[in-house]
Formats: sequence, structure tokens, C-alpha cells
Amino acid sequence: MYYKHRAFEYDGIYEMHRRQTDLGWLRTWVTRHVRGKTVLEIAAGTGYWTQVCSRSARLVVATDCNVNTLTVAARRQFGSKVSFVAADAFRLPAFKTRFEVGIAFLWWSHVKKQEQRKFIAQFLSRLAPGAKLLLVDEVYRKDAAKNSMSRHDRFGNRYEIRVGTNNVLYEIVKNYPANDALMCSLSDHCDRVRIKRLGHFWAISARAKVP
Repeated sequence: MYYKHRAFEYDGIYEMHRRQTDLGWLRTWVTRHVRGKTVLEIAAGTGYWTQVCSRSARLVVATDCNVNTLTVAARRQFGSKVSFVAADAFRLPAFKTRFEVGIAFLWWSHVKKQEQRKFIAQFLSRLAPGAKLLLVDEVYRKDAAKNSMSRHDRFGNRYEIRVGTNNVLYEIVKNYPANDALMCSLSDHCDRVRIKRLGHFWAISARAKVP
């Protein structure tokens, strides 16, 4: 419900002046990895990264379970090679193609630790053997934290309190994994894992293991 209410505010994260250097690096990095490829995007949100991918990818299918955010995304200028599908990240439909690249940006931090391997396994099942996986999310910055941590659960998941419309409070999962935790979560299904940490974001490129 929180993400539905915040749909029209999401792009604010990309307008912050202090993040522009990181975002410039990420746009170049994503463009290079998806050039000429078929791409499946999870949790596409308002389509910011969908648009970046569309400039060089051969085909992009962007998914999100939130119809509100897809409505915002549809307002962007996309060509015919981009399509949007309303889908739960944990219950992806069967697609006609197995994609060459899978991306999930600003999503991993909201996946509970006990569900990470399940998510990766299902996501990669929609990709071709040897496909590339790209993940991006925020690093923890104490000086920039606006939201108060509320608790940790028995699995070690971190929760934050967020304020929605009409000052309604929501508690959401917001994890900030270290590199070793990221490697551990991906090791069963991926190899060639490379992690890059920037000032405000981390980025991972990995390869889906070939059976």
C-alpha cells in the first residue's frame, strides 16, 4: 500500500543533486550491459531505468505489481520495443522468450533476507542460461538517513518507518547488505559476481550459472 501511495513521488530520488555523479556512472554502466540485448526488468516503478535501457536494448519487458507506478511509467516516451506487464516479482508469468539480461534496481533492499534466494531462482528461471543479472540499490549513509529504523526481525531484516500521504505511517523492509552478504545470496545461482560501491549506490553484475 505504501508503494502505491508514493508512486507519483518516486522520481525525487533521481533529482537529488548529490546523487548525479553516481547516476551518471550507473546510466553508462547499464547502457553498456544491455546494448543489443533482450531485457526483463523487475520492479520497474516509474520507468526511469526502463527508459535508460530502451536507448540501447533490443527489447525491454518491464514489470511491476503496482499499477499506479506503471501508469506513471507509461507517460514517458518509449518506442515499440518496450512493453509493461503488471506482475508480482515473486510470481512472474511465463514469457515467450528467455531474456539475455535481467535487471532489478532499488528493489533488493526491500526483499526479505529469507526470500532472497527464492527471488533470484525464480527471476533467473525467466532468463537464458548464462544471462546477465544487474542489481542496483542504495548504500547506507548515516548523514543522509531521513527515515528512522523501527526494528530488526529474527531473520535480521531491518525495518524503517515511512510517512505516506495524509501522514499515514508505514513500516517497510529496508536492508543495506554488505558485500559478503550479497555474494552469499547470489552464489547458488550466479558466478562472475562483480560488486561496485559508489557514494550513494552499489551495483552488481553477475552471470546466471549454466546448468
